[in-house]
Amino acid sequence: MFAFLLVPFLGYLLGATIFNFFWDKAAPGDLSNATLVAVAKSCERQGPVALRGFGFYHECLVELRAKSGTTSTSTVTGWLGPSDIGEEYAAHTQRRSQVQPDERPQVFVGWLCTFVFAILFLLAWAKIAVPAFPERHQTLPDTPSTT
Repeated sequence: MFAFLLVPFLGYLLGATIFNFFWDKAAPGDLSNATLVAVAKSCERQGPVALRGFGFYHECLVELRAKSGTTSTSTVTGWLGPSDIGEEYAAHTQRRSQVQPDERPQVFVGWLCTFVFAILFLLAWAKIAVPAFPERHQTLPDTPSTT
């Protein structure tokens, strides 16, 4: 049970932690060409364990200003924090109308580190899981001799 339920779940949480550490780094971006400008109004601390991995993150209420001048409010997760309240970030809407920053300077590093972690984790998981198989599945059966 440990090798097949708990270890993969812990691996997912560790991988998500590594990825989100880099994914949540945002730069203000070019505000003059932005389709949306996001300004954090308030933030609430979440964590310490979530589907995003281990550690704390912030869920912030943001005011969105479009180029047309209309404003609305939305919630963003992870890439803004209390230190960003009042700061302007170039943003856009992505899938499911989630607001994302225009610039994430460390995305490649996040993908690379997560990929390397995944390979190392799969090797370690195989080392843990192989002894859990019954002995009859670990070795090839002897071939009968024809004499």
